[in-house]
Amino acid sequence: MKLQGVGSSRSAGEAAPADAARLLNAFLWIILVGFVVYLAVETWVDPPAFRRYLLQAGVALGIIGALMVAVRRGAVRSAGITCVVFAWAFYTANAYTGGGIRGSASIGYLVNVLAAGLLVGRVASGLTAAASILAGLWLVLMEAHGTLPPSAVANSPLDFWANFSLFCAATVALQVLAGRILRASEERYRLLVERARDAIFTLTPEGAFASVNPAFESITGWRTEDSIGKPFADVLATPEDRRTWAAFLAAPEAQQRHSFELSVCRPDGATVALDVNFAVSRDSSAATLGIARDVTGRKEEEQKRARLEAQLRQSQKMEAIGTLAGGIAHDFNNVLTAIIGHAQLLQDDVAKGSKAHESSTEILRAGARARDVVRQLLTFARSNGHERQVARLQSVVREAFQLMRASVPTSIEMDMKVDAAASAVLADPTQMHQVIVNLVANAAGAMRERGGRLNVLLESLVVSETPSGASPLLPPGRYVRLSVSDTGHGMEAPVLERIFEPFFTTKPEGEGTGLGLAVVHSIIQDHEGVITVKSQPGAGTTVDIFLRALEGEHAPASPRLDDVVSRGRGERLLIIDDEPAIGRVLAQHLERLGYQVTTSTDPEEALEVLTEDPTDFDLAITDLQMPRMDGVQLAARLAAVRPSLPVVLITGNRMSVPASVMRAAGVRAVVDKPFQIRELSRAVRAALDGNPPEASPPEVLAASRTLPKH
Repeated sequence: MKLQGVGSSRSAGEAAPADAARLLNAFLWIILVGFVVYLAVETWVDPPAFRRYLLQAGVALGIIGALMVAVRRGAVRSAGITCVVFAWAFYTANAYTGGGIRGSASIGYLVNVLAAGLLVGRVASGLTAAASILAGLWLVLMEAHGTLPPSAVANSPLDFWANFSLFCAATVALQVLAGRILRASEERYRLLVERARDAIFTLTPEGAFASVNPAFESITGWRTEDSIGKPFADVLATPEDRRTWAAFLAAPEAQQRHSFELSVCRPDGATVALDVNFAVSRDSSAATLGIARDVTGRKEEEQKRARLEAQLRQSQKMEAIGTLAGGIAHDFNNVLTAIIGHAQLLQDDVAKGSKAHESSTEILRAGARARDVVRQLLTFARSNGHERQVARLQSVVREAFQLMRASVPTSIEMDMKVDAAASAVLADPTQMHQVIVNLVANAAGAMRERGGRLNVLLESLVVSETPSGASPLLPPGRYVRLSVSDTGHGMEAPVLERIFEPFFTTKPEGEGTGLGLAVVHSIIQDHEGVITVKSQPGAGTTVDIFLRALEGEHAPASPRLDDVVSRGRGERLLIIDDEPAIGRVLAQHLERLGYQVTTSTDPEEALEVLTEDPTDFDLAITDLQMPRMDGVQLAARLAAVRPSLPVVLITGNRMSVPASVMRAAGVRAVVDKPFQIRELSRAVRAALDGNPPEASPPEVLAASRTLPKH
């Protein structure tokens, strides 16, 4: 529960400026009419005193006119105070010259006290009453000591009756007008409460609902007739909220803040987050006024923002881990290249069938397994710069399957069926790897508790009409289908309709982000593919992905994993690698294949050697990642010295540099570390012979992709 401060409000009993102006104007008009009647009556009773009465009435009317002008200009409070003071002074002077406090003066004082309370406030009413009492006491003492001057006018019964009638009429008029203003003010506040979008309610001292506005029903779902008399604690959703409310109800005055964020449970079971402000009445009723605003949308936005921030932090963490994994893979690839290279040299030097030959074979097998682990690390570490290319998904599926096998519980049986003849597609291998990992992880999660069977299928498919379970938008043609199925708990139709929504998840809080299938859906849409999901409760789930198959020349040739080694014809090769062990093992292999080899660990040194005699070498082999100058930069500078010099790039992470950049630098072929010597020999031979990719001999492997001449 979140506590907030509450601002101060207008003090109780203080009239609104517009109401005060109306009341003061009405009072001034009553006084004005009263003076006119007073002048007429007194002149009729005592005609000789007409001039004196006319002077009194003129002064009074002038002051009343000035006060009306002040009210029009907005000086309502100042005009009200001036009016009360003037009336008090007039009644005191009238009593002094009219024979004392007896008669109409006492009634005038009472009316003035009432007017002060209505026009200015309770404090002004009290001060006016005190001033009237002191003035009356002063008049009584003067009369008792005989110091009061004789009455200037002989008060007649008619005179007293006229003044009494005027004061009664003024009192009644003020009360009627004040009542009308009060009712109008109550009507305004009633409309304000009824039409307010916030829920407004009052509570009894015991904490039960006494009244609610229409917005309360629309926000909380509780009808007015069901709410009245219901304890406020009964609609709260959480025990924590009920404990906080009980503490506030026990000692509201002890609470420093009267604003809470509470969760209210609707009759339909939904929860509404409310920002509630409480004000405790200071009168004898001790009632509590509450104003509640629906902040459910705001809370959901805050939670969504928190999830996005968590995803951003997770993304940054994974990016950092990926960078670390890429660095580790690069260093490990160098070590593996040396190990595999020397194992091949050893195998060539010993007789087949000997113990040494068997040992070298085991070393090569272990190196191949280590190479697969490193490639998985590199797949994880690749950046988000995705480029679609002609690719076969067989190796991607196998790699992702092997990667996920270690993380799937042993209670889940995993099976993979990959059609070796499945057609190539135009896809980003890294993104497709992510798709398979997400789908397998999702399927495994559905069987985590009870176990089951998880199947991954890759096959070619010819669609002559819409297949069962496929999207009706799938036109006829040749496709590659990737299918991931499980025997888990399945999904009901309402859940199935929302599985691709971002942040939608059926997993417990903290166990799922709700982004896995949303990312898969986005990737497949970017690849112009179709994804379908079939699921029934208790019968498992099957996710099918359809990608358009490439035909003929667009499909890359399948690699041949034979032992053909391409030999040299005495060509001179320059090898540049900052790891001396790699340079030495490559030199030994290539020399055995009939090449003349020069090695260097410094790119600057190699550039100087070639600059001295640009025709001294027929081909350069360079590592990609080296200090001071990487392999692509070196290739570009070598091309500047001798444009016809072919360059072969060896790297542990070819995805770190776009293929277009390598082509522009003059790189003819790329070989992935760690490699078998036959892979490097084919790439070197193809680069020397100047074979473009479409005319490359069939023995050139995917691991040594040949690039066109620049």
